[in-house]
Amino acid sequence: MFSTVLYIAIALFALGFSIFIHELGHFIAAKKRGLIADRFSIGFGPRIFGWHRNGTDFRLSLLPLGGYVSLPQLADMGRIEGGEKEDADRLPPISYADKMIVAVMGAVFNLIFALVLSLVLWGVGREIVKSTTVGYVAEEIRNADGAIVPGPAYVAGIRAGDKIRTIDDKAVPDWWYFQNAIATGVGKEVGVEGRRQVEVGVLREGKAMEFTVYPELVSSERMRYIGIEPETDETSAPIVVRLEPDMPAIEAGLLPMDRLIKLDGEEIISGAFLSTYLANHGDRSIDVTVERNGKEITLPIQPRIKEGEQSPRFGFAYDFQYKTEIVHYNPIDQLYRFAETMKMTLFALVHTNSDVHVKNMSGPVGIVHGLTRMAQIGFIDLLWMLALINVNLAIFNLLPIPVLDGGHMLFATISKVIGRPLPQKVMENVQGAFMIILLGFVIYVSFFDVGRVGRDIGLIDDEPQASAETVPAAPTTDEAAAESYEP
Repeated sequence: MFSTVLYIAIALFALGFSIFIHELGHFIAAKKRGLIADRFSIGFGPRIFGWHRNGTDFRLSLLPLGGYVSLPQLADMGRIEGGEKEDADRLPPISYADKMIVAVMGAVFNLIFALVLSLVLWGVGREIVKSTTVGYVAEEIRNADGAIVPGPAYVAGIRAGDKIRTIDDKAVPDWWYFQNAIATGVGKEVGVEGRRQVEVGVLREGKAMEFTVYPELVSSERMRYIGIEPETDETSAPIVVRLEPDMPAIEAGLLPMDRLIKLDGEEIISGAFLSTYLANHGDRSIDVTVERNGKEITLPIQPRIKEGEQSPRFGFAYDFQYKTEIVHYNPIDQLYRFAETMKMTLFALVHTNSDVHVKNMSGPVGIVHGLTRMAQIGFIDLLWMLALINVNLAIFNLLPIPVLDGGHMLFATISKVIGRPLPQKVMENVQGAFMIILLGFVIYVSFFDVGRVGRDIGLIDDEPQASAETVPAAPTTDEAAAESYEP
């Protein structure tokens, strides 16, 4: 419990520091341009605590949904940020250049921070699933509705050993890109009832081949999936990836990321061994030995039959590690890859053929949970996700939406074009309306975030359960869709 709280605290600090970096960019630019900055806030709403220095109220506010620097000479958020219209009226106007520079510098600082993190990642390297060679092709998968359907890739003709080269004519540099390209795909057959479609280019025994694949939707997230997985490291022990609530494994103290070593002292050499041993000895308590934080722990677990089923189970999903390698992407390439991921997601979000919806996005709850998971995996993975988040913050904040930095730039540009300032009341009302929309958006995505977190830590169990090794569950890992099994 203490270690979990520590990782959550690290995640909260990492997110808060990213927000601080963003607002610091605005603050420094404003001061350099001679603007008044009367408030520097992490969070919105009522002030919790802080201090005053050189005319600025540095504060921590109640709602941890971002942050802001109050600049009365810009298109200020007025009553939302606690400012007064009269304050802005008494101050001298500023130039268009001042407004644009101050507004954009938050995103610039996020990109600089992401660049610094990418330099670190370039130097030390990061372990990822680099290879795009197919290790497993499912003949059947379980879709989001719980039905067992033919594996899309298998039906199309893709086989283990094929090396994926392209997705819809775009080069595939690694397995993570492949996953994102499938999930955010917008391909669809012509016609109102057209099936989802993706063109997959592979290399088989030196020969280039093209396959048209029709993805299925899987998991409660209803994301596109074609039923293939990368090569696995067959010498590694299986790893627990998910636990079912109210089942023996979680009750015995098994945890996600535990490495399964032995059953009753016998080494686990394959998934088949684990399943066979359970089938033969499911009527008694079994000593399950796992490796956790470098130490071996033995947990006695009594399998039992879940209501509506016929065979005893432990109640956890496991997976074998994929083949990984250390990569040293140069910083510019890494930032480009982050930006491309954001572009693919935003494009899918607005495209009518996509299966990506607002509910699939993450708010503060999901971001903190993701950072927590990365912190648990390792410091390098935490830095990678923090760099990704900062690039996303930069791009998102530059969207021309009132309340965001891009909205301030939009107001300033409109004023420049029409040759006169926009009425303060109009800007306050527009920003107030969009602030309400933003809060509603955060509440909406947070509702789904809570469900995702609950499923991830085993408090909620509403995923269709796979029943055999030929039926992989839904994607469950960060870098690659996990081919997980249910003993």
